[in-house]
Amino acid sequence: MHNAPMGTLEIFATYLVITIGIGLWAAKRGSDSQEDYFLGGRKSSAFAMALSAVSSGRSAWLVLGASGAAWFTGLGAFWLFPGYILAEAVIFTTLGPRLRQRSVDTGALTVPEVFERCAQGPAGPGTSKLPVRQLAGIVIILFLWTYVSAQLVAGAKTLGAIFPEVDGRTWGLVITAGIVLVYTWLGGYRAVVITDVVQALLMLAGIVLLPILGLVHVGGFDALMETLRAIDPNLVSLGSEPLVILGGFAIGLGSFGNPHILVRHMTLEDPTQAKTASRVGTSWNIVMAGGALAMGLVGRAMYPELELFAGGERELLYPTMAQDLANEYLFSGFVGFLLATLFAAIMSTCDSQLLVIAASLLRDLGPKRGSTSGGGLMAGRLAVLVTLAGAVWMTFGSNPMVHNLVLLAWFALGVGLGPATLMLLYDSRTSARGVFAGILTGVLGIVGVWAIFLQESGVHVSWEAGPVFLASMAVIFFLRAPGHEGSIN
Repeated sequence: MHNAPMGTLEIFATYLVITIGIGLWAAKRGSDSQEDYFLGGRKSSAFAMALSAVSSGRSAWLVLGASGAAWFTGLGAFWLFPGYILAEAVIFTTLGPRLRQRSVDTGALTVPEVFERCAQGPAGPGTSKLPVRQLAGIVIILFLWTYVSAQLVAGAKTLGAIFPEVDGRTWGLVITAGIVLVYTWLGGYRAVVITDVVQALLMLAGIVLLPILGLVHVGGFDALMETLRAIDPNLVSLGSEPLVILGGFAIGLGSFGNPHILVRHMTLEDPTQAKTASRVGTSWNIVMAGGALAMGLVGRAMYPELELFAGGERELLYPTMAQDLANEYLFSGFVGFLLATLFAAIMSTCDSQLLVIAASLLRDLGPKRGSTSGGGLMAGRLAVLVTLAGAVWMTFGSNPMVHNLVLLAWFALGVGLGPATLMLLYDSRTSARGVFAGILTGVLGIVGVWAIFLQESGVHVSWEAGPVFLASMAVIFFLRAPGHEGSIN
């Protein structure tokens, strides 16, 4: 790519100033409590919560990874999306409201605290001496830290692609980390959720606008299909391999255990608005998925060979299309806005994960339950700083490995914590020992499957997550506390 055109930096900088301004605004309206810093005082509207949950769940995986997969496989990439869309519709309508109520009833600010305080012990819920909260906290910290590192790398690579004068490996990484730190440090969850709403709108604009401009560029839908067939007839086929389809649906299992998605539902102010949040969130998920798929298909028609991308990486489809189509149909500096939409996807996940890790560091690793009262602001900010510093260090030390482990992190969290979340919220007999054993079964199972398949064929976990998920559910079920049958209403 050439040097960034005039206006690009100015437009992008405006977006960054707005995000920092949101952090300052939120800081003035917060209180000195951990509940306010980590959950925004549980005062999220249905609209804000839904957009925040969707944008924090999708990240650079959707804008960079899924669109790149669609470029490579064509229409077959469709199977990446239905699983998580359906899973999150279930979370919005039933699981989320239950999780919110349990967290309010027990005063829990983190998902591991819900586990500890709701699981049956010898003398009732919350009386077990097993370190359930600590185990879940360790799982969250280890795997979300990897996830945050990947978001930082994606932001750094994007800056390097659009602004060649910026060394993405060093300054790009520092700039990305610094931007996220400023507004998360200042405003905590309130700043994060407001910026998530802004970022969701930006993501939507970019992921819809680029495919439309690209479709015009290639001559319309019929021309697109003809071009794809000429490149490879398989690009216009949905595919019919059962394991591929199952693998796509298995992605949805991750949503049940990824805490940066679940914690959003703990912040809804009015639980009667859950159905409204479901409609907003599900619609947003569908539109975003369609945009990523369309961008990959149009991108393949525009750039048939991998060598046509900046750096020869298919993950850079978005910034490559952004720069070329902005120059052709809009104005050259508009790429600054399109860059902001990509950054929005990255930061909307990174900031959410930072807060979750910081909350776990502060509340889940210690032997005692944390207080939700005053004195939490500075402690929360310091935890965020430590979390981000660790992620930056991790990224500098293992750049390629981080990207290889992103999907592992999604599945380890989803399969490790998802079955426990489901069982605790729907079965009153779920025991602490069952939750403890279920977490170990899920995490160790995914790590084991991952290591075996990577060693043998170099492929990532997909459908294999399903059996491990079911195994973890079975362990928790068979270790339920004795008593009468009954579910939680």
